[in-house]
Amino acid sequence: MTVAKLRKPKIAKKPRKKLTAAEKLAARIAAKKKRDEAKFRASAKEIFIKSGFQFVRSENREFVIDTSNGSRTTELDGVFVYENILVVMEDTCTATPGPHIAKKQIAFELAMKNKSEFVNCLIKNLPDFETYFASQTYEATEYELRVVYFSMHSVDSEYVESAGRVGMQVVEKALTNYFHALVKSVSVSAKYEILKFLGVEYKDLGKAKLSGGNHRALSTFQGFLLPEANSSYPEGYKVVSFYADPASLLKKSFVLRKNGWLEPNLSYQRILDMPKIRSMRQYLSESRRVYLGNVIATLPSTTKIHDIGTSDQLPPSGQLNVKPVTISVPDEYNVVGLIDGQHRVYSYHEGADIYEPQIGRLRDKQNLLVTGIIYPLTASEEERTLFEARLFLEINGRQTKVKSALTQEIELIVNPFSGTAVAKAILINLARKGALKDKLEEHVFDDAKKLKISSIVSYGLKPIVKWEGSDSLFTAWPAQEKKASILSKESRTSLDAYIAYCVDEINGLLNAVKASFPEGWQISHESKLLTPTAINGFIKCLRLILENDGERGFEYYRSRLSGVRDFDFSPYKSSHWNQLGEELYSTFFK
Repeated sequence: MTVAKLRKPKIAKKPRKKLTAAEKLAARIAAKKKRDEAKFRASAKEIFIKSGFQFVRSENREFVIDTSNGSRTTELDGVFVYENILVVMEDTCTATPGPHIAKKQIAFELAMKNKSEFVNCLIKNLPDFETYFASQTYEATEYELRVVYFSMHSVDSEYVESAGRVGMQVVEKALTNYFHALVKSVSVSAKYEILKFLGVEYKDLGKAKLSGGNHRALSTFQGFLLPEANSSYPEGYKVVSFYADPASLLKKSFVLRKNGWLEPNLSYQRILDMPKIRSMRQYLSESRRVYLGNVIATLPSTTKIHDIGTSDQLPPSGQLNVKPVTISVPDEYNVVGLIDGQHRVYSYHEGADIYEPQIGRLRDKQNLLVTGIIYPLTASEEERTLFEARLFLEINGRQTKVKSALTQEIELIVNPFSGTAVAKAILINLARKGALKDKLEEHVFDDAKKLKISSIVSYGLKPIVKWEGSDSLFTAWPAQEKKASILSKESRTSLDAYIAYCVDEINGLLNAVKASFPEGWQISHESKLLTPTAINGFIKCLRLILENDGERGFEYYRSRLSGVRDFDFSPYKSSHWNQLGEELYSTFFK
């Protein structure tokens, strides 16, 4: 007998709620925010993992930092080790990270003040670190502890300074992007720049630490000396040529990259070109030939020149003629500045690609010809930066067209009293306070959502800061004595005072615009209120106010700009800022 199966009654499905356009947009924004946060956290970890640090699992493990000076319960977002370097990482994506960093600072301060006890605490709580510690010869007291706080959003300076006082280093998104791009370009060889950033001295790393810091202080190369009389360089600047192994250069060198971490506003070279590096590694691996042409670099003043026969250091009187010599360069990070040929050097980097087995065999051979300029002992940091900037222009100015943003960076170094340099300095300040704070692309690694700055410097700021004209802030500035010292290029203090005055005057107008239409003061807003063209238009409007001796000040501007939300900015494209400025003046101030 067949028994019929009873069918379950169908339960009517609830119809899906149809999302409104606004809800769909909100969902897309939320999903993108989640992806961006995940990408940021992954980038922070990859900086260490891909540069050769070992990752120690610590996430979601709450434990007590217990020391003789107190205890604190905390979680660690990331722990990384390389030799005896221990890096503890915290990452956050909160929009207002200040309170969070203040909270974490308490635990990290305890760790930094009790380093060996903190190391023992990690051994007890983290199995991965216990295994690593057992495999090494370092004692707990020989570990160098560094704490790095990665923030996806800007951290107020007061919190950065407070963290710095207890040994925490704050890394915001632009700098995170910089280091991540560096690691993608040169892989494990990025560790030298990261160690420099972490403040790890060569004598405190690995075997040097075990030997009490008595490491081999110098790397020696045989080459030739070209004294000042033959090179025509200033007195005290020596020129040497020698063949160096890429491994030594990778360890000692830094590239004067545009917007690097050492001096983001006083550095100017491009970041290493990843496709170029890859193609050069392929060439090295397949052809196994050395590059023809020399690498141009600056060498520290502590570089020694020795007699090639006796190995004695040459006195000044022995450095007056062209002769073969032995050059000794200090074993330290970031002491050799690569001015030209950086891609040749970094194509030998320690990598994880298919070319590494062959390139690894070439890395220790002395096959790169280096022309090095040794600084005199008397050269200050500012003089070195200026020298390198001018040298960069000499080498690159005739070869390729230098981009306008790059030109502005160099101008700020070599000629700080020029209109371009003053305009650039003002823009740097506008990016840090006032209506344009966090809205301008200060770094090449800033988010794409920030405003491009080169046209604002060239066409907005430069005309309003010029040294003459009724539409110039310099003319309006009442400090007559300081004006004279600026025109004679005698006083940087007076120049800084003028820059501060210009920032306040420009912010007066832009702050009023933002206050009059706050919801429109967003990049990509449909009103087109916040674009480089609109910013230049408002600066042109301010020039007309100056030219017509109009009233100025935030409160006055605010009273006149009440209708700015109804102004149509959309017809004004690219180079139409003059027309826009005239229309703004006519509409609101005439």
